[in-house]
Amino acid sequence: MVQTTLAALRELIAGYEVGQKLPNEKDLADDLNVSRASVREALGVLANEQVVTRRWGAGTFVSPTPVAAMLSMSEIQSYRDRVEAQGRTVTLLDATCEPVALSGGVAEELAVPEGTAGWLVSRLFAVDGMPSASMDEHVPLDLMGVKIDPLPMLSVEWDLFRMLRHHLPDLVQHTVTDLSAVAARGVDAERLAVRQGDPLIRGDQVTYGAGDVPLAVGVSLQRTDRVRLRITR
Repeated sequence: MVQTTLAALRELIAGYEVGQKLPNEKDLADDLNVSRASVREALGVLANEQVVTRRWGAGTFVSPTPVAAMLSMSEIQSYRDRVEAQGRTVTLLDATCEPVALSGGVAEELAVPEGTAGWLVSRLFAVDGMPSASMDEHVPLDLMGVKIDPLPMLSVEWDLFRMLRHHLPDLVQHTVTDLSAVAARGVDAERLAVRQGDPLIRGDQVTYGAGDVPLAVGVSLQRTDRVRLRITR
């Protein structure tokens, strides 16, 4: 019910001006035909996303669009879905897909011998036309006896999770992501159009199937001025 209320509130807010006050919780609940508790929880989510500002004793007001998109890490979603949920536009500036020999930590995370052949999909994303994130994702050539074709990921419409589920429905069970702050260096700085030494968020992610079978290993680098991460526990 909260997700339905969230969607309805986003649609409602789209018709308001920045700084305009929303109706109170009771009126919103009546207008949307939902419970007041659902409205309160949904407004809390929107406040966390900086879509609205809640002022004690004054009400809820539409906030200006933040410079950086807020990304929720509370559920499995693609980068595009997370960003576009904030009203931003995501495009793919560059994408390549090639077979490689899996080495080092990648082979270890995927529980395969070093040198095993796999796929490397590299993509560069833009948010509202500005380079925002680069992602390198390694996937085995086959999973559970099914040959994997990652070529659809060269389109912004396809992400890793959709590609894996296309081959084997209900395959993806959970992901584990380690986040760290790093400095932009070399070609990474050039691709993301930042200065050498500028701060980036690095994400090392492993995607798992049933029984904690590793399915994919990815590394992302994200500009801190284009996106911000929010982890809700």
